[in-house]
Amino acid sequence: MAQRRRWRERQHLARLCDLVADSLLPYLEPEPPGTRQPELLREEERCVLLTLARVNKAIRGWDEEEEEEEVDDGDASDEFSTKLLRDDTYLSVSSSCLLEIVSCSGEAHSCSLPPDHHFDDGFSCLANITSILVGLHHFCSDYIKHSAGNILMAISNSLMKFEAVWIQFVELVWAAIHTVSAHNHSTIDASNCSGKVSTCCSSAVESISQSTMTSITSITVFMAVLKLRCVSISRLIMTSLFRVLHTILKFLKLSDSELKDDFICLSIHHIQKLRWHPGNQLIAGKVVSLVKDDRLSFSRDYAQFGFVSGSLLQLVCSLVEQSDMEDTGRRDIFVKLVDVIPRLVTFLQEQQDIPKGLSQYYKHKILMLMMRLKPHMQQNCSHIICLLKLLRDHFQNLLHEPMSRHISKLENCLEGSPFLGEIQDKSTRHLQRQAMYLFLSCCIFLACSGNDSRQKCSSKKDEFGHEVQGCIDHCNYFGLAEISDWFQRCCLDKILDSKSSTGIVLCFLQLYIEEDDILFIILLQLLDAPLISLAIDNMESKCTSELIGAKLFSIIFDPVHTFHVLLSLLRYDHLVLVDYLISKDVGVHCAQYLLRCLRLVSQCWNAFIDDSVYEAQIQKLTYKRQRTLKNTKLGFSRDKGSNSEKELFLSAKVCLLSLKRTLEDLHQKDLFPYNPKPLLKSLARFEELCEQCCNN
Repeated sequence: MAQRRRWRERQHLARLCDLVADSLLPYLEPEPPGTRQPELLREEERCVLLTLARVNKAIRGWDEEEEEEEVDDGDASDEFSTKLLRDDTYLSVSSSCLLEIVSCSGEAHSCSLPPDHHFDDGFSCLANITSILVGLHHFCSDYIKHSAGNILMAISNSLMKFEAVWIQFVELVWAAIHTVSAHNHSTIDASNCSGKVSTCCSSAVESISQSTMTSITSITVFMAVLKLRCVSISRLIMTSLFRVLHTILKFLKLSDSELKDDFICLSIHHIQKLRWHPGNQLIAGKVVSLVKDDRLSFSRDYAQFGFVSGSLLQLVCSLVEQSDMEDTGRRDIFVKLVDVIPRLVTFLQEQQDIPKGLSQYYKHKILMLMMRLKPHMQQNCSHIICLLKLLRDHFQNLLHEPMSRHISKLENCLEGSPFLGEIQDKSTRHLQRQAMYLFLSCCIFLACSGNDSRQKCSSKKDEFGHEVQGCIDHCNYFGLAEISDWFQRCCLDKILDSKSSTGIVLCFLQLYIEEDDILFIILLQLLDAPLISLAIDNMESKCTSELIGAKLFSIIFDPVHTFHVLLSLLRYDHLVLVDYLISKDVGVHCAQYLLRCLRLVSQCWNAFIDDSVYEAQIQKLTYKRQRTLKNTKLGFSRDKGSNSEKELFLSAKVCLLSLKRTLEDLHQKDLFPYNPKPLLKSLARFEELCEQCCNN
């Protein structure tokens, strides 16, 4: 059975090899290599595109025929063999001749490779197919690149039923990327793309990496063939190949293929091999300066590299899905991308001439990648410190932009009004939300986490390289100092001189209320704010005077008070909470937040019904800060138009009890998407406390 399967693999490769080579190779070798040009006349471009379309249609048609045959007849392999024997593509009509065809050594089939570039076991066919299709990407026509990429995608789909061959194909695409990036070098370090992946990959990947088919010699010869078939190797070829890999990954996700893990592991391995530096191009193990004598040429190359980096960034973000944030099984794989983030951030942030929209897109993708990788970095707090430093160095303008800068009375402006456009920059506010959440999340983690994250920590030196007492001292203080400095610059010095402490929380929630999926994630994070105050209290007294900002942050964002402000911002409309709870995107996080808040309310009932306790804590710490910072006037009094403590409690009570009745009604009618009993139990406890308060 295994022999028959291997025979079918080699048949399939031979058929694809003949189709691609006979149809497309003439466009790569019509004349001596030294006279070929990447520019095509319009008629020549049209001819190439028509040929590419026919090849793509033929490959997809073969796949459809095979699927139909497998459904119609359980013995599809015999029918497929008979069909191949009758196909006029092949000149042989006997079984012995067919074996010669698939071995790539007989006269009936040749892979069109130079005599000294042939391999055994069908690898020649795969190398020939890949080198021809990648070679077509050297043409200047974007349409040809797109069509050639579609054929690579079609071949990937066609080879997925042969797992080992498919992995070899993906490996060759990555080898082509390394070849393009190192084309200016006379010697290529083929070991950088040998395909030996991490031990976490499947046994199939391990067997391929150890076999002779993907040896260093085989990959090196493939690279040499590819360089011969590319007229002029541009970095934009890498952009096209990154997009092909991204499309393959999307298909694997949609089809829920078991090969997805193999693809992710293999891609991360090769991404690690790409070494680069700002102002330098991506290379496979070397750095090649982009500096040219011609300033225009340098600018063009720099722009090309921007597109390459953007395509790679898109691929990396797709490798780490939102659902992978809680998948601890892949932690060892994803943590390998930690070293890639600084390279992407440093280069993309130093590009000055790219359009604003593209710059915003890059920032969004980088921040999203950081957010998705953060849960996998928490076993080593030095990685979290690295993220904080990147945020501080490259996203400082977003972190320090006032939260209230774009807040205005929007009810006085019609939607689409030019005046509204002046006060509202949605893309900037989105980036600010991402950066601020990531910053606070990292700071709170460092300040409050236990020893579990310290086992692998390598951040036991201060910024001057001096040894510190231990990881806990250094990492805790680093997180507290960062949040203290940020809160002082962003909030205390620019808001508290004219607004109350409640105004800070209100501005903060107004920033996030526009984006539901981040709102409840940041609210869940802020539930740990009191732990900051505890961490400061446990530190030596000589350090605490420098952390007044962190102490104020911890008290101002008291979870019970923040819950009050959130309900007020929602105008105490319980139906809005119902919408959040039944939402597919934020329902789980909203339920988690309400459960934890109701538990805190039960534990801190007096603080919930009398908010003056909260104000007293702030006022006490304010005096301490005023002694530390002279000539600073802080105002923590309530706004004159704000509700009294009793009115706040009564409004929150009505809202939460209405929520309880609505959830009970939906649950009885079986209209709630999940079991709300834990939430109803917490609301019932809240109702009991309200009744006891009324009786007293």
